[in-house]
Amino acid sequence: MTHRYRISYRKPGPFAQVASFITGVVALGIAAFLGIFILAALVGLIVIGSAVFAMRLWWIRRKIDRAVKDGQSPGDVVHAEYIVIEERKTEWPDV
Repeated sequence: MTHRYRISYRKPGPFAQVASFITGVVALGIAAFLGIFILAALVGLIVIGSAVFAMRLWWIRRKIDRAVKDGQSPGDVVHAEYIVIEERKTEWPDV
């Protein structure tokens, strides 16, 4: 039985082995450096976002506390007195 395609494999020489080892180490170093840089950038964004979010919550709580202390209702709630002039009966449909 003869093979139609024959793959020959030759072991690379010492120069090729050293060159591929150096290339692999350099590629691994670049990948590690970029990974650390990207991780640091993401951690920085998370820290900044958390600080902005915490400041916003503090500001809202401060605003609500001031409104309550001054006797006002926080937000757009309006307290008022009213008189019922006429009551109407609402009929609910049977479901």
